[in-house]
Amino acid sequence: MVLIICYILDRAHELEPKKLELLFRGFCPVSGSPLPDDPHTRFYSQLQSVTGQVTSGITHHCCWPCICDTESAVKTDTYEIQTLQGPRSYTFLVIGDPCAHPAKLEEAFEDPLTGEQVTLKQQAPEVRCDNGKLSGAHFSDHGHVIIGMYFVDDKDKKEAPYSDASDFQEKCQERKAHGYDSGMGAIFQKVAAINPIIPKPTGAASFLQKWSETQGVHTAAYGFDNMLIFIFAIFGVFGIASLALIRQAKSKFTSSSESDIE
Repeated sequence: MVLIICYILDRAHELEPKKLELLFRGFCPVSGSPLPDDPHTRFYSQLQSVTGQVTSGITHHCCWPCICDTESAVKTDTYEIQTLQGPRSYTFLVIGDPCAHPAKLEEAFEDPLTGEQVTLKQQAPEVRCDNGKLSGAHFSDHGHVIIGMYFVDDKDKKEAPYSDASDFQEKCQERKAHGYDSGMGAIFQKVAAINPIIPKPTGAASFLQKWSETQGVHTAAYGFDNMLIFIFAIFGVFGIASLALIRQAKSKFTSSSESDIE
C-alpha cells in the first residue's frame, strides 16, 4: 500500500485534482487491493482526526472487515498536495509510523487465518524502516503515515448508494472477538497498534484538556464537546453573577451620590 501512495503522490504535480481523487478511489487503504469505483466499494463512516475532531466521509474498501479496521485503528489528518492545477488540501487516512518501534515488526504472533506463528516482517515485507521512518511513506501535516484519502466533500457523501459503517458494528465486534479472522486478519491491526495515534487537541479543546488535567478531570469520559459546553456554562453563570454584582454596586454608588448632593 505504501508503494501505491508513493506512486500517486510522487506524480501528483502531473495530475488534475479529479484524476488524483479517482486514483485514490481505486484501491483499499487497508488491504491495498485494487477496486472499481462502484457503489459496493463505498463506505460511509465517522472518524476522529489527529486533533480530536470527528468528521464524516467516504472510504473505499474491498470488503466489510476493512471498514472495521479503518474505524478502530485509523485517524484522519490534512495534507496539501501540489497538483497540476495548483495546491490542494485534502483529508487523508493515517496511522502512526510503525518504524518508531521497529523491533515490534519481528515479534511473533498467531495468524488467525492459519494458526501459525508469524511476524509482521514476514507477513508485511513492504513495511520496511529507514532511519526510524517508514521507507517510501508520505507523511501528513502532523507527521503520520498516509494510507489513503478520506472523501469528506458533500458531493462524495451524496453519491449514493453506499454502505454505512454503523451497520457492521456487530460483525466488527464478532470479528474482533475471533482474533480478526477475516479480511487482512491481524496484520493491519498489528501494524497500526505499534505506534497508535493519540489525538492532540488544538485551540479551545487543547486549553480544556490542559485545564482538566490540572483539575483531575477526565475529559475522555465526557467528550470534549460536552466538556466545552460545561465550561462555557460555568463561565456564563459567573458572567451573569458578575454583571449582577456590578449593577448592584453601581446602583448603590448612584444612590450614595444622590444622597450627598441633597
